[in-house]
Parts: sequence; C-alpha cells; structure tokens
Amino acid sequence: MLHHTILGDGTPLVILHGVRLDHRHMMESLEPMFDTLDGWQRIYVDMPGHGLSPGDETIRSMDDVLDALVAFTDDILPDQKFGVIGESRGSYLARGMAHKRADQVLGLGLIVPGGNPGTDPACLPPHEVLRPDASLRDGLADNQIYRFENLMVIQNQRLLDLAAKAKIPAMALFDAEQEARVFENFHFAHEVNAEVQPHDGPTVIFVGRQDAMSGYLDGIDLLKTFPRGSLAVLDTAGHAVAWERPEVFQALMRDWLERLAKE
Repeated sequence: MLHHTILGDGTPLVILHGVRLDHRHMMESLEPMFDTLDGWQRIYVDMPGHGLSPGDETIRSMDDVLDALVAFTDDILPDQKFGVIGESRGSYLARGMAHKRADQVLGLGLIVPGGNPGTDPACLPPHEVLRPDASLRDGLADNQIYRFENLMVIQNQRLLDLAAKAKIPAMALFDAEQEARVFENFHFAHEVNAEVQPHDGPTVIFVGRQDAMSGYLDGIDLLKTFPRGSLAVLDTAGHAVAWERPEVFQALMRDWLERLAKE
C-alpha cells in the first residue's frame, strides 16, 4: 500500500506529485482552493521511492510505477469512479491511469506535462526570470540557490517559503537509485506500441509559457488526446505554475471540477 493522505468527503480525486517530491507539494498547491469547496475527497499519494512510500527493487520502469498506482487505486477505490490530478511526472502517470482504468477515470487535471525523455530540447524555452528579486539571494541556503537562479520565473519570499516547506524536505526522502532504473525505461508500453486512445472525460491542461523544464508545446499537443480538454498557457509562469499564478490556476481548476461534477 502506497503512503497517502485523505482529506474531505465526496467524489474521489487521486492526486499525484512530480519526481523527487511527495504529497506535501500537491497539498500546498491545491488545498487553498479546497478550503472553500465541498464534495471532493482528495487522496494525496506518495509514489514508490518518494515521501513515505519506500523504493522497491522490482520497480524498473514507468510501467512498474503505473502498475503500483493501479494496484493502489484498485484497493482503495474498488469499482469507483474518480478524477486524477497530476503534476509534471505525476501528469504522465495520470495519463497512464486514464489508459489502464478508462472506465473509472472521470477526467484529468494535468499540470505542467511534457518534457519527458525524448523531448527535443529545442522545444523548451530558455530559463527566464521575469520578476527578479536579487536581494533574496544572500539569505538562501546552498540547497536553495540553484532553484532561485535556474528554476524560478518569479523570485519572491512566498515561493521560497513554499519550496522550503514542501519541496526540499521531500528531496531528502527520494530514492535516486530507483529513479535511475525508471528513467532508463521511461515510456509506457502502450505509448510505445501506439495504443493510446482518446480520453473523453473533462480535462484541463496547465503549462507555463516560461517553463524551461517541461516547456509548453508538449501540453498543446496533448489536446489531440483529450477532445474535452481545456488548455491554459500561462505567461509569467514556469514549472511552478500553480504557485506562481495561483488565482488563475485555481479559477480554471474550479471550472474543471464543475465540469467533472456533471459527469
């Protein structure tokens, strides 16, 4: 059983974090929105080798990670319908869930998808700081400086505090050896075999226009797979789009939940 945290009651939402992180990152991104929303049960999952879900020698590919997630949802949500929210690596797993459990997955929330192995580096925009604050650098710990200089499109204390609270502690629990195995066998077999089918549930896709890690073009391409997908390409946003543009992120996520509720 994967470690997980359940909050609220109602229609289940399985919520998946990105690589090197854990459920705390997704809680910091989404729970401010759910403070004023009822009717949704949020299931925040630590994927294998992340957070409090230990790594596993038998996990050697992304298909193995997906199988672990499918086994988890089969156990905790037997024969139930649910939505899936995934960020970055978690969005790839969310798409895998839509393939493996197409009859159960109501719809997807995909946050900064793309940039997976095999993506043409020319598709990624260069890193760009649009709202700098160099005065903050002197107070940073060594493990914060790289993020400040190379990942943050907006440099401010709020974003640094969020990262210190949710991202940096998770990285200390990350199983790098498992990730090395998975990275070498990354793409799902059903994707390699061209077996991906369109998913007709309500979907929302968020990409940051300045996201130098995942880019935005892969997210645009995903619309072909989601005929009921909304796409938001957000300016002044990188890979932390939910934290950098919280007002518009939450508004569009609420719209997706309203559409999902009608299913």
